[in-house]
Amino acid sequence: MSGLLHMHRFPLPRWLMAPPRGDMLVIALLWLLTVTSALSRSFLPIDETRYVSVAWEMWHTHSFWVPHMNGETYADKPPLLFWLIHAGWAIFGVTEWWPKLIGPLASLLALGQLYRIARQLGYAQTSASLAPLALMAMLMWNLYSGALMFDILLTACLLGALSPLVSDHFTLRKALVSGIWLGLALLAKGPAVFVTLLPIVASIPWWRLAPLGGAGWRRLALSLLIGSALLASWALSAAWLGGRDYAQDLLWGQSVNRLQNSMAHARPFWWYFPLLPLLTFPWLLWRPAWPLRPRQSRQRLFWIWMITPFAIFCFISGKQIHYLMPMLPALALLIMDRLASSPTAPNTVVRTRLPSLAIAVLGIVGCGLSLFGKGAVGPDNLSTTGAVALVLLAVGIWRQRWPDGASAARGLAVGTAIAIFVATQWMMGPFWSRYDVRAPGELLGTLESRQLPVAYNGGGYQATFQFAGRLTRPLMTLDNAAEALCRYRLAYPDGWLVTRHRDIDQLTVDEGAVHHFDYRSGQLDILPISAIRPEAFDPDCVAPADRAEKKHPMD
Repeated sequence: MSGLLHMHRFPLPRWLMAPPRGDMLVIALLWLLTVTSALSRSFLPIDETRYVSVAWEMWHTHSFWVPHMNGETYADKPPLLFWLIHAGWAIFGVTEWWPKLIGPLASLLALGQLYRIARQLGYAQTSASLAPLALMAMLMWNLYSGALMFDILLTACLLGALSPLVSDHFTLRKALVSGIWLGLALLAKGPAVFVTLLPIVASIPWWRLAPLGGAGWRRLALSLLIGSALLASWALSAAWLGGRDYAQDLLWGQSVNRLQNSMAHARPFWWYFPLLPLLTFPWLLWRPAWPLRPRQSRQRLFWIWMITPFAIFCFISGKQIHYLMPMLPALALLIMDRLASSPTAPNTVVRTRLPSLAIAVLGIVGCGLSLFGKGAVGPDNLSTTGAVALVLLAVGIWRQRWPDGASAARGLAVGTAIAIFVATQWMMGPFWSRYDVRAPGELLGTLESRQLPVAYNGGGYQATFQFAGRLTRPLMTLDNAAEALCRYRLAYPDGWLVTRHRDIDQLTVDEGAVHHFDYRSGQLDILPISAIRPEAFDPDCVAPADRAEKKHPMD
């Protein structure tokens, strides 16, 4: 790591300066770092554990058409991600590593589709290879590429639908290909894809050089029809198989009712704006990558693709940062366009100091927290050596000199990817153990094998432990109310309870029977219900025999 302090004194590696092969090697390095990160950690609650548990429940119950979660139908997401998990399990058996690879593989597919779009828009091979490089280096794209989520998969399918549309000749064959990719995008995350796709389609006359013409517009309509039909063929049949409640939730609740709930828990219009530096890091902090104004038709496409969906998502009250993933390829294309359109003057030195300063600040903060922090962000959960390594890496990036903008972009991409890897896998390595649910899952699997009833206390159980424990029975759920605990104790005197430690603190009568696990920002307890004093919640919660004994203690 100390050698990074003197990088500028040595000849630059040829593969950082020789496009396009060098770009492909950089992309491969960045992708392999993402794969390593994905495979080195456990599934994170609550999203990743929920999705892999839904796939597991579909698998062991053979319900491959209607998703289920903890014994009930699950209408929140379409099934493409779950089907991809099943496809790998059918080949390799039920493993953890295959679901972890789906995100990186979807990201790799998206990178290939993005390069193809750039080439079809007329960019030279040496320029087009910068687009997937710029995308893979973005902080949020890099992180979500290693996650078991829907948004990278959605973006890969969306790019597959757009690629035929941006080509010079939108033939019937290309329309069919576009429609199939659109159908896969809809099966990945539902109608959310239209937030990005429809503005692009509606603005075709402003960005497409070759007019579609009447026949082209008819082929485009056919493509949209094919995609919608693929979603409808699954949704309608699944609604019929899943029953009335599932049908109502899938066909109505995921649109009208979900919008109403979103409005009831609204985030403000400006919520995304403070997150833009994170979303676009490192490129927002490096001026040579700032996009040009839309003067050419293809530049207009990129701006429409990026700005219009962003504005729509700002007006939609329900907001999550990963909703913006489908817009990042447009930003990558704008960065590529800027680097390709702005050649560096001879004998010019290009620096990347502001991004390196941000990396150094992260390392300094991490070092401080690892020494003086408390709780979940204290010495037990952060590595001081990892933080120091991050600072040294930032110093190396700061001191590096590049002969042109493209070479600097490649170097910055490599430096950023290594920084992300060091920060997440080294500096924060101990922190992720608090999110590992495998140990409590294994205990719950043992309890299930002994035919002992188990309930989750706290409400809103998201199947967090189903896959980790390979559970084949749903957990009962309690709402942490005294009456619910009382009913569970009376109905299942040999039952066990999964609960947050804070909910039963000072209420146990047999501390030795409690299994404690570090979990997120607190502690998770798994214990027999007999080890809790229900009287602490409800003085009348005693079995009939106990009540009779209290009335006649001498009998």
